Amino acid sequence: MINKKLDNQYAREHTGWAYSSMKWLLANEAKEANKKRNELLQSISGRANSNFLGNKIGPGRLSPGCMACGKGNWSCLFIGSFCMANCFFCPQEHKNKSERPPNESGLIFDNPEDYVDYLEKFKFKGVSFSGGEPLLKHEKILTYIEKIRERLGKGIYLWMYTNGYLIDKNKLITLKEAGLNEMRFNIAARKYDLKAVEMAAGIIDTVTVEIPAVPEDYEILKRCLPKMKAIGVAHLNLHQLFASQDCYKQFVNRRYTFLHQPDIPVLESEMTALRLIKYSLDNNIGLAINYCCAIYKYRFQKKAYRERFQSFIKERYEGLTESGFIRRLAIQDTPANIKKFVKIFQGNNFHKSLWFFNKINNKLYLHHSLLRYIDFNKRSLIVAYFAPQLSTIRDKEDAGRKEIALNSGRTIFIEKTFVHEIKIKNPVTINGFQELFIEKINNGDVFKTFYKDFKLKTKEDVDYMINEKEQLDHLKTLEFIGSGLYELY
Repeated sequence: MINKKLDNQYAREHTGWAYSSMKWLLANEAKEANKKRNELLQSISGRANSNFLGNKIGPGRLSPGCMACGKGNWSCLFIGSFCMANCFFCPQEHKNKSERPPNESGLIFDNPEDYVDYLEKFKFKGVSFSGGEPLLKHEKILTYIEKIRERLGKGIYLWMYTNGYLIDKNKLITLKEAGLNEMRFNIAARKYDLKAVEMAAGIIDTVTVEIPAVPEDYEILKRCLPKMKAIGVAHLNLHQLFASQDCYKQFVNRRYTFLHQPDIPVLESEMTALRLIKYSLDNNIGLAINYCCAIYKYRFQKKAYRERFQSFIKERYEGLTESGFIRRLAIQDTPANIKKFVKIFQGNNFHKSLWFFNKINNKLYLHHSLLRYIDFNKRSLIVAYFAPQLSTIRDKEDAGRKEIALNSGRTIFIEKTFVHEIKIKNPVTINGFQELFIEKINNGDVFKTFYKDFKLKTKEDVDYMINEKEQLDHLKTLEFIGSGLYELY
């Protein structure tokens, strides 16, 4: 599921503003980097848990909030945008001159009742409050928590993030009484001061320290681990640093090494997180640690967004991939031939919703269960992928957009956004597609047959076969969720 060519292309496209000024992990350095990482992983193997297909690693249990995130039923409400800290690693814009209203996934929720309707409509099980610094909006957070609890009761898990600057006993008590379950502290924003954390640990049920794994701070973090355990910290969440337009210059100045991976993570940050886990285990600290790597967020958080809304926009003749995309299969033929296929489907008593004939482009969209009736020695298979996207804008010209009423006064829209399309012409490749992604046959068995069925007589034949395999490999990233930490290069 790793495609180095596409990863390099992604990195160049998403950092066009800075690519040449950034220090990238090169092929000749990757061997040593992989060796060091593998040594760290082996040293903690059997002593640390591996959650969500190995995308989360660390000793101890995950917090209920992290479990809600991994299962895809978590909403993060950005309650405001102002913050008094100036963290070099913050991926958000540092110079906000105007306050933003409460928002989630591009939707504004000025009215708490609308937000609770949204939570209820899409069956969320967890909510976090973020910012900026959420405690700048302390009274507003209390209102949202109270409204959530009034309607959804105790079945939904609530937590908030803070840098700790505005913590006092009264705020903690009011948040606890309103129904906050967990508070997460970014102690890196305050030079790893644990005073506010200790105050909260005596009031809030679950207190978590959530920080980026900053390479330069490894030694101070080592010293903090036993202190966190002693004062009652339940979880330590370590995030991998990643580049954005608002923080990449700081990373460049610190000579961090960037990886050709989705979301452009930092190599040294991952190594720091793994070293801290090893240190904690070697010294029996007993603190639950969760390494939240960049690839976990790319895979699971984006998958969760897609899965949350796909059922509202998917047609019955379309399929769903493991990674949450909507898959549409089609053939293109003459109207006469398409009518013959439709007669076959009708004669076998398939429901008419399992196919759709688009007369404009002579495409027959069909459910994957109908593929066995198509002779692909004579025609191609067109595979397209879409992702659901929330919107607040009504577009009358877009027939693929669905209107969703949150309540009598608030409507949102879900649309299909195009992701990728491929026209597979070779019958061997089409068969490989069906075996890999529809029948879910073992990868090794599929490609054993794939290689055997190609007739290789010239170098051009070999190049063509390799190209066909690369196309299938690319589709794996749209079909499956990857397991384990991402290959470094």
